[in-house]
Amino acid sequence: MLCPFFAAVAIATSGCEMMYSDNANFARQRAHANSAALVTNQDASRVAAPAQAVTGDALRLLLSGNSHVQEYRKAIDDTKPYFTTYTYFSPDGAYISRDTYSQRTAEYEATGTWSLKENLLCVVVSTAFRDEPSCYTLKVAANGVIQYWIHNPGNEWHNVITMNVSIVRSGLQTPEYATTREAYQR
Repeated sequence: MLCPFFAAVAIATSGCEMMYSDNANFARQRAHANSAALVTNQDASRVAAPAQAVTGDALRLLLSGNSHVQEYRKAIDDTKPYFTTYTYFSPDGAYISRDTYSQRTAEYEATGTWSLKENLLCVVVSTAFRDEPSCYTLKVAANGVIQYWIHNPGNEWHNVITMNVSIVRSGLQTPEYATTREAYQR
């Protein structure tokens, strides 16, 4: 009769994860990760360098025909970024996002459209899950870094910085190297 005892101990020590479906566990873990990300981004927003909003023709020139390149580096080894994203804003309104991990080629890139609405950059990524635009106020700091601030009034993420871009290149970019899973595990 020790089997029921060990089963009860296993359930109690697992935090009852076995009592939920995979979907419920995923949803709880995702909610926890989103809450942690919100706190981190709110902290980053509070300490962000002062920046001037980009509007009108200057905003269109900053985007149209350019790729915004964001490099993620670790403080311990910043000789090469461990992950890089390439976001291309085609002059015809097409949006293409590539990265050095999962979206290296045209077969796997994220695609959609971009537009300007009242000095906001609005992007719609083609997916089955969402067809609403994500909108951003773009600001440029004195050091030239482009800050993407979420514009979503009434949402907890409104007016939170989500991305800093320091590299702008003309045209659609192909990721320069491949990132492996090991880079995330160190």
